[in-house]
Amino acid sequence: MKNVVLFLILSLLTTIAFGQQKVIPAQDPTAIGNTFFKALLDEDDKVLGTIVSDDLDVISFDGQSIDGDLFVQNVAGNIFIVETGVVMDAVTRQYNNDAAVMTGTWQAKGSIDGQGFDTTLAFSVVSAKQAGVWKIVNVQFTPVSQ
Repeated sequence: MKNVVLFLILSLLTTIAFGQQKVIPAQDPTAIGNTFFKALLDEDDKVLGTIVSDDLDVISFDGQSIDGDLFVQNVAGNIFIVETGVVMDAVTRQYNNDAAVMTGTWQAKGSIDGQGFDTTLAFSVVSAKQAGVWKIVNVQFTPVSQ
């Protein structure tokens, strides 16, 4: 009986310990940029929350600035929905081993607060190392004229 109780307690503690671990994407600015777009497509606010900085600033399609917390909440609350999204022509330039800019185009379809979009956007994703971990600090989307 003691062994069963001990086993249950250890199982519970193990579950709690592993359940609290954060998902940390590959520590590379290209991988973190790709993880960002995949999280948008998957509507995965948990992953987004782990890869963006506390002071993230997103410049949306219309030039409006959105802070990181609101952006992640919009993904979690199905206000910003991406149905399809394909990153093309992505290039990452790294500076001094602690800053990087990923640029390219993103062909995306979805909706923002019920308003549909189906467009190609030029993007820049700026990443910086914070406490030795890559975080996204700025994202800008600009519609491409077609």
